[in-house]
Amino acid sequence: MLQQSAPAATQVRVGVDTGGTHTDVVLVHGDQVRTLKVPTTPEDLNIGILDGIGNICAAAGLDLNVVSRFVYATTYVTNLIVEEKEASVALLTTEGFRDVLEIGRASRKPDVYDIHWRPASPLVPRHLRFTVRERMDHEGRPITALDEQQAREVLRELKAAGVRSLAVCFLHAYANPAHEARIAELAAEICPDIDVSLSSDVVREFREFERTSTTCVNAFIKKAIIDHLDALERTAAERGMTANCYIMRGNGGLSTFGRATGLAAAITHSGVMGGIVGATALAAQCGIRDIITLDMGGTSTDVALITNGTPHMTHRSKVGPHPLLIPTLDMVTIGAGGGSMAFVDGGSALRVGPRSAGSVPGPACYGQGGLQPTVTDANLYAGRLNPEFFLAGARKLYPEQSSKAIQEQIAGPLRLEVAEAAVGILSIAEAHMTNAIRLVSVERGLDPRDFTLVAFGGAGALHAVRLAEALSIRKVLIPPAPGNLSAMGLLCADVRHDLARTLVSDLIADAAPALRRTVEELLAQAREALDKEGVSPGNSQFATTADLRYQGQNYELNLPLVDRDLQGDFGALAERFGELHERVYGYRLAGRVIQLVNVRVTATGHIEKAGWPAVEARGQAAPCAHRPVYLEGMGWTEVAVYRFEDVFPEQEIDGPAIVEYPGSTLFVAPQWRARLDQYKNAHLTRAAN
Repeated sequence: MLQQSAPAATQVRVGVDTGGTHTDVVLVHGDQVRTLKVPTTPEDLNIGILDGIGNICAAAGLDLNVVSRFVYATTYVTNLIVEEKEASVALLTTEGFRDVLEIGRASRKPDVYDIHWRPASPLVPRHLRFTVRERMDHEGRPITALDEQQAREVLRELKAAGVRSLAVCFLHAYANPAHEARIAELAAEICPDIDVSLSSDVVREFREFERTSTTCVNAFIKKAIIDHLDALERTAAERGMTANCYIMRGNGGLSTFGRATGLAAAITHSGVMGGIVGATALAAQCGIRDIITLDMGGTSTDVALITNGTPHMTHRSKVGPHPLLIPTLDMVTIGAGGGSMAFVDGGSALRVGPRSAGSVPGPACYGQGGLQPTVTDANLYAGRLNPEFFLAGARKLYPEQSSKAIQEQIAGPLRLEVAEAAVGILSIAEAHMTNAIRLVSVERGLDPRDFTLVAFGGAGALHAVRLAEALSIRKVLIPPAPGNLSAMGLLCADVRHDLARTLVSDLIADAAPALRRTVEELLAQAREALDKEGVSPGNSQFATTADLRYQGQNYELNLPLVDRDLQGDFGALAERFGELHERVYGYRLAGRVIQLVNVRVTATGHIEKAGWPAVEARGQAAPCAHRPVYLEGMGWTEVAVYRFEDVFPEQEIDGPAIVEYPGSTLFVAPQWRARLDQYKNAHLTRAAN
């Protein structure tokens, strides 16, 4: 196809989501939406990313130089932490607090009765943790002056030791960052090659362990993510793509590459959030407000809950075993993906995951030397996957390798038929995902039957109906490109910055001046952040909230602040807090003092969003083929197979059936029916309904 330039008035936007197994690409040009799935290239992520962009632009007949916006999400940062690939990171803290990372909360979690439990190793080993004499109180008043001579000696020692990155976390620096700022000045003078992360820049909130951990995570990954994004932007420019580059952050919002690296810790959950944002936008397009998202990829499955069209936000999360005080969309991740390996434990117990075969060597059916059977191998053997149409034929699968791996590793040792072993693998993986859905719904007092299950990712549509059956969920929604929804979600997100400041005070009128002053400071910073992102004032929106708790509690509830609250009339705010506390915890404490803990400002920069285009109905398509599929309780059964490009709105498909997408496969179980809407979303319900 001849290359052409896009009309000046039409933006060409590309979203890329890089996972552990595949890299998903979406291109939006006017009403045209194209999707592509390519293998991730772990030796150099940029190869897979830019090859994918180049291929999808070529398929659309476009030059790379017409791409105006490039939005990226990646699991790269999370992998750095989990695999501890970086080193030479030091911590400088207040004298007496050298071992905060080691002590943590001094609790035996998650199971106090597990005699084999051991705490996670801190990111910074003890020989690289240093202290200096200084002290602030909790209100930011100096108690002990910074010992600059001692600080200089420590910085010289760090330079001699070849430290590449330094985390600075002084006691109560959230209230007064002066001593941390002075350390940054001294470091620029003595060891300018060491990158410095100040806790007062990373997170201005109390809780010493979590604040120290977050700052160390930031220092641990900052240089690596700067190098990665710089190389990606530079290589893209060398290939002719000079688009505005954004990256997805854990809060579900975007930031430019340059701004994002200033707070690298906020990118830790980047690879998950595109799917949550994309599923929320998809459901809104269908008029659905309450959903549970199921993002099943090659390595893991991510589950989130959205109520009234809004994803839940949490200010405490973890990356690996390390806590973060960074706002993120609330979700649960488990090690159950298409590449999750099955094995026999103890001679008689079948296990699945959390170890994954990844993209190299990958499942046994990839023919790349993998010997352990995976969930993908089980789906292939059971007939749910087409070996000639995996990734639209871009990758050939080898069923005989799956059969051999299941026989040798699972069926033989357990004395099962291969089909029984394959179904067992699928059942165990689905049980793990069912439990994850219960975590975000039932264990929070919510009934999953009141929600629509939105399934996506390369493998989500294969398992969605079985999970819905297990939880009595009545409705399932599958997007037009399940394997690429996360990448599409990147083009549905806004620019977003979250700022916070600890301000501990009883909720009394005397607290109003400090509250107003803090809000004004945060709003000024928020406006500056959006201005540097190139967001016009007309597209800017700001929301102010506060974390409140009863005196003596250790956890807070977040509530919006209105003008009346800022004037010191806290009666209505106290009542709203009591109502929310009763709704969440089942009770309120009348007469107990309410405390203000943190003040938060969210700055949102609205940008043009992509959406799935409507498609004209063309009648009912016939199956393109039939093939035997092993169904539990029914054995091998001839099942109708449809190709997604052949079906159109108003098509109805009765199960059992298979729908093959270019980057995914939908399994419609017996007694279920799929109906396509005007956007070619598949709405699945019980056939009897």
